[in-house]
Amino acid sequence: MTGKDFRFYDSRQKYLLFVTTTNEKNKIAEFIQPIISSLKPKQPALKIFDAGLGDGSLLMNVLRQCHQKFPNIPQLISGKEISMEDVRLTLEKLPDRFIEHQKMVFVVSNLHYSEAATLTSKNIKKQKKINWMTIKLKGNSSLEFNNQLRDIEKKVAKNWQVERHPKSGNPTYKQPSVLVIYREDQEFVLKNIIPTIKNRENKFDLILASQPYRSRIEVEKKVHYVIKPMIKALSSKGQLLIVHAAGRDPANKIIKKLWPKDNPFPSLSKEIIDYLKKNLDKNLLKDINILPSRKIKYSLRALPNEISNGISTSIIFSAWNAATYVNQVNDIDILNAEKNKDYDKIVRKIVQQNKGLWFNNELVRIVRK
Repeated sequence: MTGKDFRFYDSRQKYLLFVTTTNEKNKIAEFIQPIISSLKPKQPALKIFDAGLGDGSLLMNVLRQCHQKFPNIPQLISGKEISMEDVRLTLEKLPDRFIEHQKMVFVVSNLHYSEAATLTSKNIKKQKKINWMTIKLKGNSSLEFNNQLRDIEKKVAKNWQVERHPKSGNPTYKQPSVLVIYREDQEFVLKNIIPTIKNRENKFDLILASQPYRSRIEVEKKVHYVIKPMIKALSSKGQLLIVHAAGRDPANKIIKKLWPKDNPFPSLSKEIIDYLKKNLDKNLLKDINILPSRKIKYSLRALPNEISNGISTSIIFSAWNAATYVNQVNDIDILNAEKNKDYDKIVRKIVQQNKGLWFNNELVRIVRK
C-alpha cells in the first residue's frame, strides 16, 4: 500500500468524525497545561500561533488556560488554516473567548507555514492581490459577537478559495487572505499589537503545531516546510510544541493486520530530532533547546456498556474511521477492505481485547533561548 495520493487533511467527514469520537484535543490540552504556566510573556502581549487550526477546539482549550494564568495580559492569537470549513468552525467558537478575554486580537490566514508568521505571501503576484479584512466587533455580548461573525462568513468564504499547486498537486490558496478580529471597545488598548498591511510580522511566545504534516512524508520535508519556519517564528524564550501520531498502539495493530507491510510512521521524533541536529543552521541550532519527546495517550470515546454488552455497530464504525484516519490509509485500500468485510472482525477483536481503542501521539518541545 503506497498511499502516495492520499490527501490526509482533505477528508472533512473523516476528520470531523475523528474529532467528535476521540478525546485527542482534550488530552493534548491537558498535557500542555503545565507548559502554559512556564511561558514568559513580553510586552506588549502574549503572542500565540496555531500552525493549523483544525476545528479550533484545541486552541480554545489553550486560550482558556492562558486566560486563567494571564487574565490581564493582552493576547495576539494568530493561526493558519487553508480550509474554509475549519475557519468557520473556529469563528463559531470565538464569541465566548472575546467575552472572557476582552483584550484579544485574533488573526487567521490561509498562508503557508513559511509565510504565516509574517502574513506575507512569497508569491509576488499573489501578494499584490492579498485580501486583508479587519473586523471590529461591536457590543458587549457573545450573542452580538456571534451574529457579526456569522454575517462575515460569506465574505470570508469568497477569499478562502483553494486551487491545486501546479507542481506538487497539493491544495494551496488561490489568493492570500488575512482576517483580523478584535473588539472595537478595546482598540485603544490593543492598537500596538493589531497587525496591519504595513506592520505584519510577529514572533511568538507559543507555537502549537498539532498534526501539522502527513506522517508518511520524508523527514526532510517535515523540517523544511513546517518545523524550521516555526522555529524561526519563535520569540526569545518562546516554545514550539509539535504533536504528531506515533503508532505502536491498538489502532495501528488494526492496520498491520490488514496491511502487514505498511508503515504509516517512517519518521518519528527520534528521526526528526536527529535531522534537526545534523542539518539545522549551526547558529540557529545554538539558539534552541530540543527537549526529549514525550507520549500523549488518548482514546476512542465509548461507554463501558457499549463494549461489555456486545460491541455496537457505531463503535466499530468509529474505531475503523479513527484507525484509518490516524494511520492515513488511502480511500482505495479502505474500500477494498470494506468490500471483503475483513476489517469488521479485526476491529471488533482488537476493541474487545483492549476494552476500547487507544492511540499514541508524540510531543516534541523546542524552546528558544
